[in-house]
Amino acid sequence: MSEGTLLDVVYCEGWDPAAGAVIGRLSSGTARGRDAAGEQYAVALVRPGTEVPLVLLEIAWKHCFARTVQFDESGRRRGFFEFRVLEDGALFLMKVEQWTYRFDDQEEFDKKSAGHLEMSFGPDGKGWIHQAPQGYGGGSSSGQVSKQVSELTMPKPAFGDWEPLANSGPLTLRTPDAPDADPSLPVDERPWRPSVPLRPSGIDEMFTAGTRYSLNGDHRLVEVELQDAGKLRMPSGRLVAADPAFLDADAEYFTVTVPPGEYQVEVSVIRFVDEPAHERVAAAKLVVADIPVATWETALWPGQNALFLGDGEFYGYGVDSGTGCFADAAALPEEMGDELLEKFEEVDPYIDVTPDGAEGNIIAFTTGWGDGSYPTWIGRAADGTPVCFVTDMLVLNRARMMAS
Repeated sequence: MSEGTLLDVVYCEGWDPAAGAVIGRLSSGTARGRDAAGEQYAVALVRPGTEVPLVLLEIAWKHCFARTVQFDESGRRRGFFEFRVLEDGALFLMKVEQWTYRFDDQEEFDKKSAGHLEMSFGPDGKGWIHQAPQGYGGGSSSGQVSKQVSELTMPKPAFGDWEPLANSGPLTLRTPDAPDADPSLPVDERPWRPSVPLRPSGIDEMFTAGTRYSLNGDHRLVEVELQDAGKLRMPSGRLVAADPAFLDADAEYFTVTVPPGEYQVEVSVIRFVDEPAHERVAAAKLVVADIPVATWETALWPGQNALFLGDGEFYGYGVDSGTGCFADAAALPEEMGDELLEKFEEVDPYIDVTPDGAEGNIIAFTTGWGDGSYPTWIGRAADGTPVCFVTDMLVLNRARMMAS
């Protein structure tokens, strides 16, 4: 252990900014057990005789997540460094946020006059920087930033080896004996949670006819209907999901492919109980095999990595025409001519179109409330085989499913 600033290691649930205190203290044994299981916990590195950390480490290996939070002498959080555990086990610095306080009594995160910097990096080391050195009252600028991948990676620390992750210079760390807090904090009362991308939920119910939901916001009652949109002919097995207005022969297809063949497309339509003529497409499913889904994952295009998604984020395709579609990459024309595009204006709520001379077809469908960005999920069987692709219009994302 290197000589340097002496700090006590306090295992805990995290930092409560309202109370200005570390809460939910954990014994070293409990923290070690959570670390091994991938469950979340925190590590406060505290100056002896004080209660305010110099550094707080938030760790949740199950979510490939770690975050370093640095504090100033006044107990204000001044730096956030968010990491992801990559496939090779290394930690990658994905996001940086730093605050520079100009006055001793300045409020934490004072956007108007505290200096602020944000950086984010992709797997190739390229990213974006946004900075307001004098606070947003003094103007800001944004631009591209690039670093060597080696500058952004470090080994994942073993339990107890906190100095590299603290990133606060040489430290001497000691771990006083401490019991678990009594009672322990329930998961939903812990003061932080890891950044987790948007995840699919309730897909099976979304494709079960008769399921009813109360919509978020106006709480209107809707009921699911399933409609058969036809069979998608896939000569290459490379699936494209996109706004048909932007299709051409160079459209990107998902990295997960399926055997060439014909696959059923189902559309989940919600109908308003108090206005039966009003319907919206909630999701569209390409059925690869009639096998129960054991796991879900996000569909990716080449170069994408779901580990680099932030909290609640997703990869999706943009829609400007109120229409999405499924197509095989080999079925796409060199460009979408006006005559072909006009056919998609007839979608209600779906349409099957075959471009001239193509081996495959395009099945298009309306997209929920209209324009936006929509994710596609891949459902896999217990043995890992892809069994379906679902484009989710997020209409039911925050809706409440009603008891049957």
